[in-house]
Amino acid sequence: MSDVNPEALAEEALKQLHEGDPRAAREKLLRAVEAAPERVDLLNALGVVHLQLGEPELAVRLIEEAVSRVDALILSRPAAERDHFTAMRDGFRLGLAAAHEDLDDPSGATEQYRRILADSPGQPRARQALAHLYLAQGRIQEGLAELSAYIADDLDENDFLEGARAYHDDVDRFVRENIQPREFLVGHRESYVEMFDHYAEEQEKLGWIAEAAKMMRAPDGRIVPSIPEGARPYAAVRVDLVDPATAQVGQVGDQPLVVALAEYQPLSQAPTCFPVKGLPFALSISSQCPWDQLPISILFESAAGVEAVDGLIGDWYHAGFEGAFGTKDAQRFHYVSDPEIKRGGRGVTYTVDLGRARVEALDDLLRRLVGFHSAHPIHTLLVGRGYLPG
Repeated sequence: MSDVNPEALAEEALKQLHEGDPRAAREKLLRAVEAAPERVDLLNALGVVHLQLGEPELAVRLIEEAVSRVDALILSRPAAERDHFTAMRDGFRLGLAAAHEDLDDPSGATEQYRRILADSPGQPRARQALAHLYLAQGRIQEGLAELSAYIADDLDENDFLEGARAYHDDVDRFVRENIQPREFLVGHRESYVEMFDHYAEEQEKLGWIAEAAKMMRAPDGRIVPSIPEGARPYAAVRVDLVDPATAQVGQVGDQPLVVALAEYQPLSQAPTCFPVKGLPFALSISSQCPWDQLPISILFESAAGVEAVDGLIGDWYHAGFEGAFGTKDAQRFHYVSDPEIKRGGRGVTYTVDLGRARVEALDDLLRRLVGFHSAHPIHTLLVGRGYLPG
């Protein structure tokens, strides 16, 4: 008989999670699940650990198995015990919904939240999360309705309810006052550039150079921008700061800068995507638009648009890299990611470091996409953090 104590292993795993060591926690939980395979709570905990390790696909498989086993337990137990297992299943499904969100699958997450609310009407974590998910997709009225229901249910702690009221009121006021979502771009750009200018000025006193391009010698002897191995041919890179004497590179901000518009502070706490009218396709701009890591996501009516738009993005990025939205010596793009394909091949996301380029860079991209739309119809353009439809 095994002398492994799954309860002790689970406690050790929890301690290691709190200490910021999910890999060690995973090893403990693997041993615990092996010793007590009937323990659905341990299986779910293992899934949550994989979610924290950035492995949402595996997390989904593990948590779905845990949910399936709890379903069987609910059917087999006396009515008096079912509430306990229903609450357990609700908790598991919250983790499953989070995994779907990490997989950029808002439909899958919505399904889990709806299932929780069907089994446990008013469940506050599910209601609040569903509201935030709707708002991150630009489904403003649905999100406000869920937030209103969450507040009216009054089933959560006061601090959470007060935060939800402030968030709800700011979203509602932003819409009623007809504030242009472009202001989020302006606000993020101004805050980031102010910070960049401060550090650049300090380092330039020490001989550092700002916005220098990484260069290499081409086979014909020319000095040309260096393209990272495997990257798109247009994806030249500028560094924020570099010491030419040592080649030491400096980065302005090790995390994306998220700022709040004056009088709308709660909107900076979660991505809230507001529609912009007057275009031949849907456009949403998020309340979270980090200027140095700005996601630009496009959903096409067909997959052909995804491949075709890469050239347009390349031309636009090259223009910004060369200073078209600033000057030849400053205010230039720094980096563009490889395209991230999504939504069954119909969607794509590029993440761009716009450096100190002007906001007009996004206006230029929009003009290019409006022209592109006639050949490759666009369903939705999303600027900033959030979710494309689907």
